[in-house]
Amino acid sequence: MKIAPLPTLLVVAALPAISLVARTEAPANRAPLNFSVMTDRPLIDRSGGPQEVVVRVELTGHPRDRRARQPMNLAIVLDRSGSMSGAKLEQARQAAEMLVDRLAPDDIFSLVTYDTEVTVLVPPQPIGQRADAIRRQIRAIEPGGSTALYHGVEAGGRQLAEFFDEKRINRVLLLSDGIANVGPSSNQEIARLGQSLARQGRSVTTIGLGDDYNEDLMTALAEASDANYYHVADVEALPDVFRRELGELETVIARRLTIDIEFPDGVEPLGILGRGETIAGNRTRIAFNTLAAEQRREVFIACRVDPTVWKEATTTLARATLTCQAAEDDSDVRLTGEVAAKATDDRALAAKAQVADIAAQAEIYRNTDATRLALAKADGGDRAAAQAMIGSQIKRLEAAAASAPAPAAATLNAEADQLRQAESELGSSAGLSKEGRKQMQWNVFQRSNSKPVDRSASGTR
Repeated sequence: MKIAPLPTLLVVAALPAISLVARTEAPANRAPLNFSVMTDRPLIDRSGGPQEVVVRVELTGHPRDRRARQPMNLAIVLDRSGSMSGAKLEQARQAAEMLVDRLAPDDIFSLVTYDTEVTVLVPPQPIGQRADAIRRQIRAIEPGGSTALYHGVEAGGRQLAEFFDEKRINRVLLLSDGIANVGPSSNQEIARLGQSLARQGRSVTTIGLGDDYNEDLMTALAEASDANYYHVADVEALPDVFRRELGELETVIARRLTIDIEFPDGVEPLGILGRGETIAGNRTRIAFNTLAAEQRREVFIACRVDPTVWKEATTTLARATLTCQAAEDDSDVRLTGEVAAKATDDRALAAKAQVADIAAQAEIYRNTDATRLALAKADGGDRAAAQAMIGSQIKRLEAAAASAPAPAAATLNAEADQLRQAESELGSSAGLSKEGRKQMQWNVFQRSNSKPVDRSASGTR
């Protein structure tokens, strides 16, 4: 492992009185990403007493030449159960062929199909001169019986093992339109399988096709290894989803990212918005599997502060350290940053200084937690409570949109529109539709994994 030489710095300014500094152990032109720590409240009114602030930690990958991409080790796990017959299986075959066409000769490819039984149709091998033969095998896939999803994913993970290399992208791509009904089938069992694969350096992207698959299972499996989940309502969108996934994998610029965040005495962290990690005392750790070129990952932490007890006018809110491995040369990178706030007696100035974009984005992530709770209520049969929670959240989103910058306001309004649809469905005799629930769960997944929502990635449009 090469250790990049010491150091220089990147400075990001919030207000003239407050600066945010990220230091790197690689020269600035070699660090593969930008790393920033900011707050929505750089000035805090003393007269307000204890109050909430939001800290945002953001990573953005630098652009990268696709020709310098990471080598791949990919295993497609394809559901060929009876429900996949017709257009679904045809589009799945086309998407798999497209992926083969885009792989480099030294990329490793394997293909597992499953129905009641699991078949390793293409054992792991370099694409080399085998592309034509592999495409013929893909075209020959026919629909079968039931859905042994667990064993299919398990077999896909085994295919990655033969050519496993930390310098490769080692990923299973699971495509299914149904519910696991052969072998282990609970969300917990399949999530544990995902966690086991993640510990071995392998990740699982899941692609749910149609409206009959188990979205909770698919999100749990993808989330366990910090991979992607796609909801594809229209089979015609499937090749585009494969292109999107491969495009991200081709431009990975950093691996094994870990963010350690520390909150000084006097700052009480309340929770990480939208995510499942806990904060132990005044510390938390967040891990990402990979970061792609120009990809943005963001984390929002709500904190409580009381400026009336600060010993100094300016106090540090949070310190963060990012460690990762640069994909291009395997060098270790370490970035540090911190953010401060300043107490003021000028209430109007404090209000004017609020960073509207961060405040608006934080509300979007809060909506994730509220949506998750509303879905739980609806699933438990308490539709009235779910409706009330969604109605309350719509009002919050509308209020936040009214003062948000245009891009954030558009996202807030889109969130509110989706919730209005869910609210309407919950009030009908039929209740929340399968499609509506899947779209809501996809939104929750994106935010739970610190990914700003690109609605085209859901495959529903």
